[in-house]
Parts: sequence; C-alpha cells; structure tokens
Amino acid sequence: MDSADTLLLTAQKLFAENGIDAVSMREIARESGQRNNSALHYHFGSKDALIQAILQRGMVKIDALRNEYLDQVFLQQRHGELRALVEAIVWPLATGLATAQTNSYIRFLAAAQMHPEIDLAGSTREDGERGFRRIQELLEQLLPEVPALVLRQRYLAGVAFVIFSLADFERIKTRRGRHNRGFDLQRAVENLIDMLCGALSAPVSQQVAQRVAAHELPSAPAAEPAQASRTTQKGAGVTSR
Repeated sequence: MDSADTLLLTAQKLFAENGIDAVSMREIARESGQRNNSALHYHFGSKDALIQAILQRGMVKIDALRNEYLDQVFLQQRHGELRALVEAIVWPLATGLATAQTNSYIRFLAAAQMHPEIDLAGSTREDGERGFRRIQELLEQLLPEVPALVLRQRYLAGVAFVIFSLADFERIKTRRGRHNRGFDLQRAVENLIDMLCGALSAPVSQQVAQRVAAHELPSAPAAEPAQASRTTQKGAGVTSR
C-alpha cells in the first residue's frame, strides 16, 4: 500500500469515528505515520480535496459492484421485480460489512451526508453513478403510478436511509465483535430491503398528489401592463374639466 492509500484509509477511519470537522490534517498525518502533513498536501492539496478523493474512491468501487449486481439481475430476468432493484441499491453498499475486517467507509459516508458543506450528489463523477442511474430508470418503468418527481425524492431519501442504517449496523457489528457477540447482518439487511421496497411503492396520498399537480401547472401568464390609451387620457381630461 502506497502512502496515498495509507493517508486515504487513515483519514476515512478518523472522519468516520470522530466526524469531518473534528479531524485535522495534522492528526491524519500523525495517525498514518507521517512526521508532518506535507505528504497530505502533496497528494491532495487540501482537506476538501482529501474528502472528495475518499468519496470518489469508495463510490467508484460501489458503482462497479452495483453494475455487476444489476447485470446478474438481468441475466436472471428479475429486472421487473422491485425487490431485485432494491437489492441492487443496498447490497453493494453493505458488502464491506459482511467481511470480518472492520470497514469504515459507510460511517464516513454517513458523516459526509450530514455535513452542510458536502454535496454527495455533486461529488459523484460519471464513473461513480452509472448503476445509480440505471436503477432510477428501471424504477420509473416499474412504478409508473408514482409521479417521477415523487419517485426521485423517495429514491434519494431511501438511499440516505440505507446509508445511515448500514452505518448503524457497522457500529453495532464492531461493538458486539469486541465482546464476542454475534450480529445477524443478513437479517438486518434483508429487513432494510423490505422497508425500502415499501417506501418506494407506497400509495401516493391525496395531499402529495395535490402538491404535485400544483407543481406541474403551467405558470399563469403575466398580466399585460395597462396601456394609457388616448381615450382614457381624453376621458381623464374631460373629467378634470
């Protein structure tokens, strides 16, 4: 592992455990075995650039897993099943939790999601979101009764829900592992998939339908400014007399 990878993994772990703002570049350098933070500045330039590098590195790996999962879904002819699509959302994110090795990326992702200055959607390059977009398109085909605006909101909220839930599973797994206590990750993830299926396919309430209809209404044309006609001017003149 080269120095850049060591710095990335160290920073990821510290951000996950302590929060984004609580960790300094100096602390990252010290924990990674560097005498000073010059190596950090050499490889990444700034703390913001370091955070973006961690995000992108993880998202590219997860997107590759997601596309592999989707390819298998198509081979099995399950692409018309809601649960199969939701599995493709959840399991690529949960894969790191299924190993004996401690994985801090999901907790880092949750910390980044909560930070007001970090835009996860804006941080994702095209090579890190292909699977994400494929699922969105398939969901739109599968759930035509859910307005596209509502479905996109449910999809994004659902992904955030999955990230925070998996981060919590990661904490529980780590804590129980210290005391040699087991944690049924498979059950927890399958139940998470059940919940997201329900959230995506829930009936659209009358209240939400009304808000969507109001949003889709064409804007009323602006009233034309009243013209001061000669007749009006003359009438005003007559009146003034």
